[in-house]
Parts: sequence; C-alpha cells; structure tokens
Amino acid sequence: MDKKKLVESLINKKEYEVVLEILLDIEKQETEPNYWLYCNIGWVLGRLDRRLEAIEYLKKAEGMGVYDENGWLCCELAWNYGGIGKHRLAEYYLKQSKKLGRDDSWQNSELGWNLGRQGKYEEGLYYLKKSEESGRCDYWLNTEIGFVYENLENYKEAISYYKVAKIYKKDDMWVYSHLGYCYERINDLENALENFLLSEELGRDDIWLYSQLAWCYGKKFNHKEAIKYLVRAKRKGRDDFWLNCELGWNFGKLRKHRKAVTLLMKAFELNGKTDGWLESEIGWNLGRMGLHKEALKHLESSLQKEGFDKSWVMEEIGWNLAKLGKYERALKIYEEIRKKNPTEENEKNIEILKKLIELK
Repeated sequence: MDKKKLVESLINKKEYEVVLEILLDIEKQETEPNYWLYCNIGWVLGRLDRRLEAIEYLKKAEGMGVYDENGWLCCELAWNYGGIGKHRLAEYYLKQSKKLGRDDSWQNSELGWNLGRQGKYEEGLYYLKKSEESGRCDYWLNTEIGFVYENLENYKEAISYYKVAKIYKKDDMWVYSHLGYCYERINDLENALENFLLSEELGRDDIWLYSQLAWCYGKKFNHKEAIKYLVRAKRKGRDDFWLNCELGWNFGKLRKHRKAVTLLMKAFELNGKTDGWLESEIGWNLGRMGLHKEALKHLESSLQKEGFDKSWVMEEIGWNLAKLGKYERALKIYEEIRKKNPTEENEKNIEILKKLIELK
C-alpha cells in the first residue's frame, strides 16, 4: 500500500501514535523539505495534544511558502495556538484563513472563542453568532455564547444559552455554577441558590462556590446558612476583607455581637479604614453590647466616609447618645432626621426624649 494511503487509513482509524511513527520515519528518509509531510506531522501531533511540537512542524510548512488552500494550515496553527493560550496568534491565523476563502461554522466559533479569551467580547459574540446562524447548536457553542453574554453583563441572554447547553449535558457543574451567578446578578436568588446547590451536589468544592452561596443566603437573611458556607470558604483558605465583613455582618444579625465585632475589626485592620459601611456596622454592634462611647466613635467616623447609606447612622448616633443620658444632643439629631425623613418611629423617639428632658 502507498504510504500516503496507509497514513490516511490509519488517521481514519484514529491510530495517531502509529501514524506519527510512520511519518517520522518518512522524515528521516527525506532529503528535501516536504510540505505534505510537515502538515501531517503537525496535524497528528496536535491530536496527541503535543501542541508546541505541532506548531514547530506547521511553521516549517508555512515557511515553504506553498499556497494554503482554503486556509487549512492557518486554521491548524490557530487551533494549536489557542490550545496553549496564545489567543492573539490564534486570532491572527483565523483571520488569515478568512482572507484565503474559508468561512465556516468551526472557524467562526474558534475565532469567537479566542476573541472572548482576550476580552474582546463584542467581536467574539459576532463570530459565535455567525457559527450559530449556520445551523450549529451544541453544548460547546451555547456555553461560549452564554459566557460572552455573561461578560457583557447581559445576564438574561446568558441564562437562555446556558439553559440550552444544559439540554446537551445535564450533569455539568460548570453550567450550573454560571447559571447560579447570572441569576444572582439579576437578583433571582431562588434560582441562583438552586443552581449553586446543584453544582455543589455534582462535586464542586471551592472558595468561589461557597462564597457565592454565602452571599445569596445572606441576601435572603438566612444568616445561619450564610455563616455555614462562609466558614467552608475560610477552611479552603479565604480569609480576606470581604469574608470577614460578611461573617461579621451575619453574626451581628444573629445577635452574636461580640463575635461580629471581632470579625469586623479584623476586616477593618485588613483593608477597611476608609470603609464607612464597615465602621457603621462596628458601631451598631458595639451599641448593642452597651459600649456606647466606642459605638459613637465608629459611627461618627463613618459619616466622614463615602459609599453607603448614612441615614440610619444618624439614628444610631441619636440612640447611643440617649443611652448615655445626653438627651438634648440626641433630641437635636432626631429633629434633624425628621426634616429629611419623617416617620412614626422618629416621632415616638422625639416625644420620649422630650419627656426625659422634662424629668431631668
């Protein structure tokens, strides 16, 4: 049998190791550069996941200056470059293949994928959608389109594509994780939790998932479950500003104020000296522990910082002043609050303070 036909026959049977051995043996006998040989060695090496070696042979073929029919060689180089994370080179070769006349579903999906991995989401989406428009509909393409929409913060579109991907591969924790994240971003916490928990059931066991679960449970005011997952994230190695803030906030809501203050103060030392929300939380918990002077110190400090709702902080300052017997100062604060936000609760506090001042 002709060696070329033998190679083609073995490739059809996916006997890549045997094919490579034959091709390398032919190479030893060659005295001149051989375009067909370099292309085939490169192709087989790529299928054996020896991509750097594949690129070496494919570049030899490219260097011979032979016309690249329908961009085949460019696409092979792109596929291997993409596989080793060199997405810019993959993009270059895929666009070169277009100049040579190739324009098919595979090429467009590969181009979209490589563009997305460079953060070029709009352009990547264009090519992924071109692949879809040609009739392709499978797990990989739907996850990629979903991923691009997710990164473009179009979470509803991302969800629709992830749902289609799930039809092709039901037990996939990656899809469930991303569905959970997208649902959380549109504040659909029930669906977010359902998908995160399915991902956990399928074996996902990492900081990201536990942090997401804790965040959703916290937003639903299920503080015990939030703490459970925050502790799991901590055991996995997370012990940063965010985690200590979340733990502290959730413990505070369960009236475990001493523990809350310990954790919030740790966050304060880590990265929280300019965070007004954090200082207001420290002040709130200290007040509930009866440490009103310390509470006032943090509450008043929080007012000097930006980035959070300060209306309730003024009420907390008034409440702590009243607890210290400084009724006139507390009354002044509550009257100031009334001008901006009159409420029944505020009126009651004003009446109580007026009576206490009269009794002094």
